[in-house]
Amino acid sequence: MVVANASYRRNPQVEEAPLGGDLMLFDPAKSQFFVLNATMAYLWRSCDGEKSLDQIVETVPSEFEGTESRPVAAEMKAALDELISLGMITGG
Repeated sequence: MVVANASYRRNPQVEEAPLGGDLMLFDPAKSQFFVLNATMAYLWRSCDGEKSLDQIVETVPSEFEGTESRPVAAEMKAALDELISLGMITGG
C-alpha cells in the first residue's frame, strides 16, 4: 500500500530488459516475467529509494507530453500499489 511521503525502491533481485517501447522484468524468486508499459516503466525506474510518489508524479508532466498531474497521480498510485503487491517495489 502506498504511504504518503514514503520513498520506494526497486527490488534488487528483479532483472530488467528493454522490450520495444516497454520494459520486461523477471523475478527469479517467483520465476515470473512482467511487461511494463512506458508509464509503469518510468515509475519502476523512478523508484530509487529517495523519491516519494508525489515527487515522482511531479516529474511526469515534463517526461510525458499532454499529461495532467491529477489523473497521472491516481494512475501512478494504482501502478505503484500493483508493483508493491507483486513484490517488485519495496518501501512505505
